[in-house]
Order: sequence, then structure tokens, then C-alpha cells
Amino acid sequence: MKDPGARGPGDGTREGNPAKQWSISGWKAKISSVRFRVVAAMLAMMAAGLCVAGVITFAVQFQEADARVDQALLDKAQAVIKLAETANAADPESFLKELQDAAEDIEPRGNEVMATITGGKVSWTLDGASDEKLLPKDMYQGAAALANASGAAYGDLSFEGRRLRTVVLPVPAATDAKQAYFLIGRETADQREHTISSVHTYTLVGAGTLLGAAALGSLVAGRLLNPLRRLREASQVVSHEDLTQRVEVKDGSDDVTLLAKTFNTMLERLDEGAKQQEQFLDDAGHELRTPLTILRGHLELISVHDPEDVATTRDVLLEEVDRMQRLVDDLLLLANASHPDFIRKESIRIPEFIQQVLEKVHVLADRTWTIDETADCTVEADPQRLTQALAQLAANAVRYTGSSSTIALGSRVDLAQESDEVAAPESNTLVLWVRDTGSGIAVEDQQRIFERFGRAAHGRGDKGSGLGLAIVSAIAQAHGGAATVHSTVGQGSSFIIKIPLQTADARL
Repeated sequence: MKDPGARGPGDGTREGNPAKQWSISGWKAKISSVRFRVVAAMLAMMAAGLCVAGVITFAVQFQEADARVDQALLDKAQAVIKLAETANAADPESFLKELQDAAEDIEPRGNEVMATITGGKVSWTLDGASDEKLLPKDMYQGAAALANASGAAYGDLSFEGRRLRTVVLPVPAATDAKQAYFLIGRETADQREHTISSVHTYTLVGAGTLLGAAALGSLVAGRLLNPLRRLREASQVVSHEDLTQRVEVKDGSDDVTLLAKTFNTMLERLDEGAKQQEQFLDDAGHELRTPLTILRGHLELISVHDPEDVATTRDVLLEEVDRMQRLVDDLLLLANASHPDFIRKESIRIPEFIQQVLEKVHVLADRTWTIDETADCTVEADPQRLTQALAQLAANAVRYTGSSSTIALGSRVDLAQESDEVAAPESNTLVLWVRDTGSGIAVEDQQRIFERFGRAAHGRGDKGSGLGLAIVSAIAQAHGGAATVHSTVGQGSSFIIKIPLQTADARL
């Protein structure tokens, strides 16, 4: 049995008509879209402009048309009066008779009527159209009311939808006791219809213009807002697992295009940050696994009742903990290498700086320490990071040289035309290097050693974490430069840091 309170699909509920719901939601989405609002605002302003222009234009046209009719009627009325005056009538009655004869001689047009007003009433009329009365008796009272003894009077007389534009002039031969007036009127229905037809035409043209503007505006707005649509689509597919989506942006300098470019730049920064985070996790997981395994193995095998075994195991574990600490510090340094505050520039006098670095690193091992050459200049750079990079290169040189080997530091400034691709064409390049006479590096390994955990396959040991040269490269890149190596197996290596300098950054 059906529940009396239940409502089916046809009961008018919103659930009962999904197609209607989709249609309404679709229209709401269109109406709320930026494109619709832009086009609607544009059309509203255009419609308001067309309305104001139309009202002003046709109001002026109506006024000008009435003014032309008034002038024509005034000229004709004055011509009739002048013609009557040529008869030299002896009394007002005779003048009025001459006035009527003059009116018949000039003859009103088909849409005109002439009349005389005496004693406050219309006493005589003459219609240009023989089949109808342009001034019926119902309009007499209104016509008489227009009379003005001080001069010409203009007015409109209306009857049954007809409009009669009139001019009333006082007759100069009349006496004060019996003032007479001459009236001439013209029906302006045709003129009004013509003007109204122009209004209709203007309305149709305006409506067509608005429709055309709507179509063109929608197209232009769609093109302008297309980057926003692509930005929305890209935002919908972007997730923490996939930051590779980008908004396709064409050349342009408008605000929407610049917004799309800024969005792409933001995605690139997020993607870079996610990659750095992923790289850090991979590196930490890769390198920390071995020391943790060593720690666990020694702890499982330790004999707690053997003091000597406990002491030996303690030393091994402390050494592994120190290695883990150094590894974590190096990984954190590399993770922060792309941050804006990774380097803090200040003025550095290169000769004193190289000498200070040599004083710090010569205690690393018993080698022949020397300075090849020094650039006599002052540059803007981070002294702590550059010291860290040169110290790392010096420690690396110590690791792969003997006691009779030479380790040298040096610096120079290469002029712009001598600089390679590291520097911009208009900048000089600061070149810092650490040279040794050790075992050297094979050509196929020279690029690999600057990668994280990269080690030479031949001619080099496997001590260290493999992050030292990666840190040196990161410091050079943070200064806008690069780290390279020139080496020959059996003859030694020269590790070079190149930093581009603007003209104002290097002062002799």
C-alpha cells in the first residue's frame, strides 16, 4: 500500500525532475560566470548609452521640427496680413473681409487651416483639405484661448488623436474694443509619424547593435578569460602527487594573462619544493639505512657482561652516530640551498679572504699549502658559504693526496669577453679554485662527482657521504654560478667555482 505522505517523481519535488535541476544549475553557473557578468555589464552600459543618446537626439528633433513648422506658419500668417493691408480698408470690418480674401488668395495647403477670431470666438475658417475639417467646432474654444494681444502665440490643439500646430497673430487694423486675431494651423501627424518611425528604426538598429555586441563581446571575453578557464582546469587536476600541470598561456600583458603566468610560477615553485622534499626523503632513507643497520647489528651482538666488548661497541656506535649527524646536517643544508636566505651577501676583499681560508685549512694535513694568485678586488658574496665551499674542496684534496703533494688556492676575475656560459654577457666572473697534485679523476667521472652521493668509479676512494661536492655546487649555484673540475688521472685536479659579477659588484 502506498504511503499517503510519499511524493513521487511527478509530484513537483526537486528530486522528481533531475533534468530540470541540471538545467537550472547550468543556467545559474552561466549567470554567475565572470564571462556572463562582463558581457552583461558591457551591454548594460551600451544600452544606457544608446537610450540616453536616443532620447536626447529625438527630443531635439521634435523641438527642431516644431520650430520649423512654427516659423513656416508665422511667415505665412504675416504674408496674409501684409496682403490684406495693401487693400487700405477703411474700417475693421472691411479689413477682416480683406484678410479673408487674402487668405483665399494665398490658399492654405492640404494639411493647413486658416481662421479669424473675433470677440473671443472663431468667426471664420478656411481648410486646405475640402473633405475634412482640420479645425472642428470642438477645437474652437481651445483655439480662441490661444489669442494673445501682445504678439504671436504658439500652441497645439488636439482632437481625437489629431494634433494641430497653430500660430495666432493679432490683427493690426482691429480696435481695442473689438480685438481680432488671425490663426493658421498645420496638422503635424505625418511629421510626427515620420519621427516616430525614425525612433522605431533607431530602436531596431540599437537592438541589433546590442545583439552583435553581445556576440562579439562574448567571443572577446571568452578569449580574454580563456587563461582563467585553463587556470581553473589546471587547479582541479593539481594535487600533492602531481604538480606538473601548467596553464597554457599565450603572449600578452593583460591582467588575466599575467595572473596565469603567476600561477604557473607558483606551481613551479611548489613542484620544485616537492621535488626537494622527495629528494631529501630519498637521500635520508638511502644513506641512513646503513648506519642504522650497523647500530642495530652491534647492539644485538654486544655482550653486556664483557666490559671490553661494551667499550669497543660504544666507540663504534658513537662513530656511526657522528656520521649520521654529519649526514643529516649535509642533507638539511642541501634542502635549504634554494631558499632566498641561504646566502647573505656582504663586501669581501678577495686577497684577505683567500689568505684567511688558507689559514683555516692548512691544518687539515701535512701538505705543501700555497696560493697561486689572488684577484685584487672587492665583491658582494656570502663569506661563510664560500669559506665552507673552499674548505670542503681543501678537505677533498687532502683525502686524495699524499704528504708530498701540493694543494693551492687561487682567485682571479675574468673579463666579460673571456667569461664562459656561466656569466651573463655583460658581467665579469669571479673564479675561485683549489688545485692539488693528487691522483686525479677520470673524464667519465668528472660530472658524476657533483651529484648527490656521486663518487668516482676509478682512482678515488669511497670515504665520506658523497655530499661534499654537491654542497659546493649548491653554494656556487646560490651565488648564480657553477662548480666545475679540470683533472687528469695521475697529475691532479683543479676544482673551480665561478660566480658572475655585475659591474657594481666587483671593485678594484
